[in-house]
Amino acid sequence: MRNKRMFYTVIMENENTNNPVAYFCAEFGFDPKIPIYAGGLGVLSGDTIKEAADQNIPFIGIGLMYRGYGVIQKIDADGLQFEENNLFDPAVVGLEHVYLDEMPLFIKVHLTELDVWVRVWKKTFSEQVTLYLLDTETDQNMPTERSITSTLYSGTPDTMLKQQLILGIGGVKLLNTLGIKPKVYHMNEGRPNFLHWEVIRELMRTHEISYKQAKEIAISKTVYTNHTLVAAGNQSYPKDLLALYSEYYAEKMGIAVSELLADGITEEAPDQFSVTQAALNTSRTANGVSAYHTQLSQKLWPSYNWVNITNGVHMPTWQSTTVKDAAAHPEALWQAHVLEKRNLAEFVKQRTGYSFNPEYMVISWARRLAGYKQFNILFEDLERLKKIVADSKKPVQILMSGKAHSGDTAGKQELQKIIKIMANELAGHALFIPNYDISIAQMLVKGSDLWLNTPKMGYEASGTSGMKAIANGVINLTVMDGWSKEVNWNGVGFVLDDKNLPLDLYDQLEKNCISLFYNRSENGIPEQWVAMMQKSIELSNKFSTQRMLKEYTERLYNGHTKV
Repeated sequence: MRNKRMFYTVIMENENTNNPVAYFCAEFGFDPKIPIYAGGLGVLSGDTIKEAADQNIPFIGIGLMYRGYGVIQKIDADGLQFEENNLFDPAVVGLEHVYLDEMPLFIKVHLTELDVWVRVWKKTFSEQVTLYLLDTETDQNMPTERSITSTLYSGTPDTMLKQQLILGIGGVKLLNTLGIKPKVYHMNEGRPNFLHWEVIRELMRTHEISYKQAKEIAISKTVYTNHTLVAAGNQSYPKDLLALYSEYYAEKMGIAVSELLADGITEEAPDQFSVTQAALNTSRTANGVSAYHTQLSQKLWPSYNWVNITNGVHMPTWQSTTVKDAAAHPEALWQAHVLEKRNLAEFVKQRTGYSFNPEYMVISWARRLAGYKQFNILFEDLERLKKIVADSKKPVQILMSGKAHSGDTAGKQELQKIIKIMANELAGHALFIPNYDISIAQMLVKGSDLWLNTPKMGYEASGTSGMKAIANGVINLTVMDGWSKEVNWNGVGFVLDDKNLPLDLYDQLEKNCISLFYNRSENGIPEQWVAMMQKSIELSNKFSTQRMLKEYTERLYNGHTKV
């Protein structure tokens, strides 16, 4: 033990304060022109790296260079979603090739009997913050290997496993090639967990130590963020499939395949390799993304070191500067909000060809169309909803946007039903905005009046769209799940009874939300509503990436290291 501790101390002394955080994530959403994200996870990682750049914290992002297959959501004449490609040129959208010694840099990753070559793109955010994206679309590879990183979250289990191996192993090899020595490896969700294999190999090669020593040091330098308890977000693969890919690496480490795979195997599912289980077993600390999610995670995986760091949003990206500057003055704030509402109406007309009256109360629901988010709940009692929105004295405009996963047939069919309802029974009071992306989200969280959040209780790990809404004075009508469970909504927003949806939703709209919005003073300002807007904006200061990254630094990156 003494020798191991002495060795560990030597390694740490060789690191200086400029060693960056290496932040691995399967998706990054920072620019609508670069479609390498699927939803909230990618937008969060994009917000995080932008915040690191704002603070000029040494920070390196590692992701994959998807090529835009199936990323455009289209709606056919019958209301059914289908997908089209957006095969963009990385250089045209502002990404750069990475060069080393004036030559293009390529990284080699061994997969079963093949060496797969990976070229590297980068996006520079600041002097100390860079995002690197790994890309198998290069001439050195056979066609089957060239397509490994082409499509986000799609394909066979074998293809998706290859993506994770490229991300984790290729990402660490890239850092080593560039001479970057991270102070900590941050696995943002479980997909990058194979970085652990390459970190161990590098430690064994460089310092001539045993697998056991190297593994303990690798764990001491790794942290993990869990983003969901939903099964689809915690992938498992057949152990036999993993064995094919791990044999080469186990041999290089001088251990058995079974020992290398043990971190991802559980007694409950001995024939499966769990990505989440592996991430937990190969990190010194795990964090949940809201207080309630962390409690549920601790209950589900009680033997691990859990801390809570609630998600946040990058305010310069999501908050209207006009609204922010006017927040202290009720009348000015209302006028700034009216301007954002008009901007939203014009934007929707450009996107859809349909217009709506921005004087109406605007209720929005926008996020991934995953089943647990219950996007259909608003339409449960159609006759009552129609009566609510079509009141000539208090009219309401519903806006909805979001994509179902390309393979989610049930989700697409449910969306089709809702689009038909909007076009018929709710015509003139409801619109669907196709191809949900960052630009649509930015407009909706600024120009809506009421933000609707109706997840199945316990399934929304955090959620960040409501955070973006409150930053702009948009009032939340929400189930108390994820981040919203941490808020005292009295005088700030409206809470839904998750055990009595959708009845409580209609009651809240009729008795509280709509009436309050249309309760105007002599000069036409909804004073009580604006007071809630002001409190919402004040509340948003607690849910920024500035606060989140500070907590990451204090509680994850600079935390005590297990030896």
